[in-house]
Amino acid sequence: MRVARIDENICDKSPFCPAAMSCRFKAFKVTFGGSFRINISIDEEKCTGCGVCTRYCPHGAIELIDREKAS
Repeated sequence: MRVARIDENICDKSPFCPAAMSCRFKAFKVTFGGSFRINISIDEEKCTGCGVCTRYCPHGAIELIDREKAS
């Protein structure tokens, strides 16, 4: 089974992330900090590895990896 992983070096951490909005399983967690600091993470328990988010990420910052390698 696969799970999505975000490459922090590529992700622009947009509060309007189209990949996060595309997830029908609500696996993305977008948290807001002070001074426009945004953190985007993926809840591996909710992620089904469907790959929809990889198609919506405009920067190609999301990839699917084997769940065993994610841990």
